[in-house]
Amino acid sequence: MHDTIPVAEIMVEDVVTAPPDATATDAATLLRDEGVSSVIVARAGEPVGIVTEGDFATQLCERQDLGHVDLSAVMSTPLTTVESTASIVDAVELLQSSHIEHLPVVDAADANGALEGIITTTELSYYVPHLAHGSSRLEAAPTRRQVRTDTKYERDDWAFEYHSADESTVSVGDVAQFSKSIDDDDVEAFADVTGDTNRLHLEAAYAAETRFGERIVHGVLANGLISAALARLPGLTIYLSQESSFRAPLSIGDRATAVCEVVEDLGRSKYRIETIVLDGNETTVLDGSAVVLIDKLPPMATHERDAPATGSSD
Repeated sequence: MHDTIPVAEIMVEDVVTAPPDATATDAATLLRDEGVSSVIVARAGEPVGIVTEGDFATQLCERQDLGHVDLSAVMSTPLTTVESTASIVDAVELLQSSHIEHLPVVDAADANGALEGIITTTELSYYVPHLAHGSSRLEAAPTRRQVRTDTKYERDDWAFEYHSADESTVSVGDVAQFSKSIDDDDVEAFADVTGDTNRLHLEAAYAAETRFGERIVHGVLANGLISAALARLPGLTIYLSQESSFRAPLSIGDRATAVCEVVEDLGRSKYRIETIVLDGNETTVLDGSAVVLIDKLPPMATHERDAPATGSSD
């Protein structure tokens, strides 16, 4: 989806510029008065360099007379630019490969590369936060660890707690908690797998016009954390039913926690569970109840449980 969005759609068109013979004081004043983080140095409308807040910090450490120095002497050049017709994925790749945060946008049809706007990691983070803040999902994913017999793997950024008098069995009063952050990658993957591509979850500009004012996590995706907590109850958990009421939106990037309390033994290894999901501020996002069947672990899993831990990872 991102490779179909051109830079021109999200760039800032009102670019703050200064000529090469302006002083560093002039540029610093522009940064302050215009409330921006960079000034494009332009000659006859053609961008030739850039001065950022970071540049000023670096130059102040090296010069005592910075205020009267021409921008041509302190600006970053040659300038890395992107054409307005390029996709925002192209822009992210340029920012990352060049180790910069500001990217002037030029007119692809102009031989001189006339300045049209600027795009920064700030604008990009509204659309592709997982791209704008570093490497790919695969590279950034926490290490998988095989530490349980009832789950295929765990991740370092997941947390599970089980409060019980006997952690080898399920009894009334036991409480299981599972928490993880639900990020943009999770939301996009869920939309792609399920087909729920409601723009409220995927497009910042669209979501801003709704009652929520921002993109939010799919309600069913938040509900999935309950399933994750129940999967880690002692034994082989089989989901029989789930009733949920959605109480509040969950913001993308928030860390959510599912809390599941065993409230009734229904007999024949069936249990009723009270379920809630909390956001990072401990606001109830959803609540409800579930019924599960707890079987014994398969013989292979029992053997694995009794074997020495290997700590394997993939």
